[in-house]
Parts: sequence; structure tokens; C-alpha cells
Amino acid sequence: MHVKKENILMKKSATKPVAIACLLVLALILVSLARNSSRRPTPKNKRPVARQSIAPSTRSNPPVNTVHRRALKQHAAASPSQKHLPAPSKKFRRKPHSEVSINPATQLMITDLRVVEDPVRTNPSTGRRATWTFKYLMENMAGENDPAEFTLQWLKHWEEDQVVNEQISPARALIREKIIEPWLEASGGERLNLRLAPFKLLAIVNRMDLRIHNKDSVTTGGEGRFVFGVLNQDGTPLPPIAGPAPGGFTVIFEYELIAYNMRDLEKWAHTWHGLGRHRIGSRGYNRALERITRGFTDAGKAPGKVNGNSINQIRSNEFAIGPNWELREFVLDADTGLLTQNTVALTPDTILANGTQGLKDLINENEASILDGTFTLPAELFGSGSVAGPFLPSDFPDFEDHTFTIIPFFDPFVDIPWSAEGISNNEARHKFALNTCNGCHRSETDTDFLQVGFPLEHMLPASLGNEAQLAAFLTGGEAIDPVVPETVRTFNDLERRSADLKELLDYLNREGSSRPPRKAHRPRFVH
Repeated sequence: MHVKKENILMKKSATKPVAIACLLVLALILVSLARNSSRRPTPKNKRPVARQSIAPSTRSNPPVNTVHRRALKQHAAASPSQKHLPAPSKKFRRKPHSEVSINPATQLMITDLRVVEDPVRTNPSTGRRATWTFKYLMENMAGENDPAEFTLQWLKHWEEDQVVNEQISPARALIREKIIEPWLEASGGERLNLRLAPFKLLAIVNRMDLRIHNKDSVTTGGEGRFVFGVLNQDGTPLPPIAGPAPGGFTVIFEYELIAYNMRDLEKWAHTWHGLGRHRIGSRGYNRALERITRGFTDAGKAPGKVNGNSINQIRSNEFAIGPNWELREFVLDADTGLLTQNTVALTPDTILANGTQGLKDLINENEASILDGTFTLPAELFGSGSVAGPFLPSDFPDFEDHTFTIIPFFDPFVDIPWSAEGISNNEARHKFALNTCNGCHRSETDTDFLQVGFPLEHMLPASLGNEAQLAAFLTGGEAIDPVVPETVRTFNDLERRSADLKELLDYLNREGSSRPPRKAHRPRFVH
């Protein structure tokens, strides 16, 4: 028995290693199967379940796994390729533009003191950086002439009678006492020192509404202007001989915005409008405005014009050196390069023509074209100057023979609008008169002679203190018709100019600059 038992024990000990080996093999097989199962691809209709881990991730953005990549590829395969989509129509290809808005104070009529009293650009002591001074403008306009002599010769026009268009423009001799002599005295007596010029900047003006183009070509981009007020020897405004105006003498430099094609026109329009991106008077605004102004004031910007300068004309409006408000116009002479007196635009001689049979016939015979804005006054009728009043009966050699309307002003002066007995259509009379110098600056707009002038309250000689005074004709107001008082008209010329510039910008944004608009643009109002 013992032997058998021993044999049994021997069998058990002999089979134990075999059993253990079998168990190990079985375990290895199970582990292998488990691993293969974990690597099996996820069915397309099921999302993989991410394993959770209590260990913090060391990456903020886990990498995209292969399942994500496969899903993206499957989505791309299911979606139509972009290159196979139909091309959008041309009208939707143009880059959309935001609504155009115009701010007259920053883009049309700039009178902000942070601009017109810029400490560098309006200070003649800063040399070539003083780009908005009378001195800088005259130096760039003079061509080969000495700028000081160029300026003196211009002022001397008022000392003697001038013959312009076979008409006499009477001397206004007070120019020497009020302006020339004090300036020469301050300059040392020999020649004018332009650094001491008695001209104060009041406004910088965008007049792109004066542009001319038709469906085939561009003639001009309009005008850029500088408005100056003339100062007394003590640095205060030179006063009028009579009346409440704070200043009696203004001068406007009117430069052409040279444009040969729509690209030139587009550049002017976008640069003026681009001023709106800056806070007015800021460093960026003044720098951008200077780039614009130097584009029309600097010498050489108009190679085809006299002295290579873009100036169209200089216009004066004053009641400081003569018996009534008078407007004159000066242009560069092609032979001498000097300023010379020219006729005033679209304005007959007031003394000779107003209240006459000739004026009645002119308006009645051209009634239709005056009303639709296509009338052009023949150049031979342009006056040598434009007297705006106030008038004395003695101003007219044959006062009793004139049939104009007489409006009491302040005794003994009267106001006399463009009028004559027998004019059949008062609206035609008004539109004719409005486009004359004295009509625009007086009776037809109920303006006290100056559209832009010194502020009523100022701090000169230290500073203007307030922005230039603008007439209601520019900013919005009513005017009673001087001949038919029952008729009251509303004016807001800055609003009109804003709409005009917006129309141009809308066209450029919509159509580009490849061709001019089909609708011709010719200004119906030039003052």
C-alpha cells in the first residue's frame, strides 16, 4: 500500500508542471485575444469611447486621432468639391462697400482751429513746413519771379484804374495806406517780408462739385481752396469802412484739382473722403490733409499751366479800401508769370447792366436755359469787377433811367438786386442772379457779403478763438426773394456739395474708374 501511495504521489508531482504550463499557455492566448480585440477598427456607425484617465494631461490640445482624420476625409468625399460649384455671377464678385457718408466739417469746409491754426503748417517761421501759409502759397505760385515782388505787383492793381474786357475797374487807393505801407514798414521798408504777411487762414475747402466730365472724358477734378482774412497792422481783422462785419477783406486762392482721367478723379475723391478716418485736427488728419493740399499748391504740380502751378484764380471780396463791397478776380499772365486782373466769372458789370433793357432781354430770351441750368453768359458781357453794395444813387451815372428794384438798407445806402422792369419769370431772374458774384454774396442768399469770414467773437491777434463764420447759405437757412418777397427759398450748399461727392463715390465704389459716368457733370453754380 505504501508503494502504491508513493506511486500516486509520484504521479501527482509529475503532472503538476504540465498543468502549470498549460495554464500559462492559456493565459497567453487570452491576453493575445484581448489585445487583438482592442485594435479592431471602430464601426462606421459608432463613435469611439475615449478611455478616462485620472492623470492630468500634459497637452492643452490633444492631437487629432486617425478616427477624426478618417471622418474628415469621409465628409469631404460626401461634399461637392468647391471647384465644381458654379461660379458666382459678376455682380456678386465685387467687394462690398460700406455706405458712403460725408462730413462737411472734415471733408468739405474745414475751419477747425486745430487745422487752420496748426502750430507748424500755419506758422511762417517754420520754413518749408509752413505749407498752409500765404507765404508758402505765393512762393510756389511765383515761378521764376521773386515771390516778394510778385506779391507787391499783385497788390498794386488796386492803386490804379484797370482796363479789363474794355471796361474800367476803378482804383481803390486805400490799399497802400491800409495794407502795402504797414507791411513794408514792418518788413524794414525795402521789400515785403512774406513771413510777416497780414493774411490769416480761415478755411481749407474741397470743391470737387466743380469737376467737369462726360461719358467720354474728364476735364477737371474741381478745385481746392484756401480762404484768408486780411489783418490790420496790430494783427486784428482789417475792418470794413462801414457795417458790422468783423473783417472787411478776404482773399480766396482757388486751385484746380488736376484730373486727366477717372483714375485721377478717383484719387482726389478717395483722398478727400479718406480724411474722415482721422479725428479732425489730429496728427494723422493734418498730415493727410497736407498731402492733399500739396498735391495742388506745390510748384510743378501742373506742368501745362502758367508757372507750373495749379492756381485757377485768386478772388478778393472787400469793403475795406473802397466805397462799397467789391469782388475782383486775378489770374496768372502767360507772358510775365505775374498775377493780373481778370473778369469776374459769369457776372456782368453791375453799374452798366443792372436795371436795363439789355438785362431784361438777356433773361427773357434765355429763360429756358437759365431755368434748366444750361445757360452760359457770353464772355464779352463779363464785368471787370462785381460791386455788391451797399449802393448810393451817385454810384450810377444815370440812376433815374434804371428800372431795378431798390431796397432801403441804412440811410443813405440802398441794396439793389439784379432786376429790371419787364422780366417775365422771376425764377429765371433769381437763377441768373444767384450765379453772379454779387447775387450769391448778397441779395439772392440774404448774405452779409461774406460766405466765409472772421468769427464775430475772436481773440486776435493771439488766436481766432472761434471757427470762421459761415453764411446760412452754406450751412442752411432761408432767404426772402428781393423782388418778390412772398417767395422764400431754403439754402444749404454744404448739403448739396455733400450729396454731389457721395454720388461720385457711390459710382466709383460700384463701377470702378475704368470709364466716366454716362451722366455728364458740369457745375451749374461756380461761386
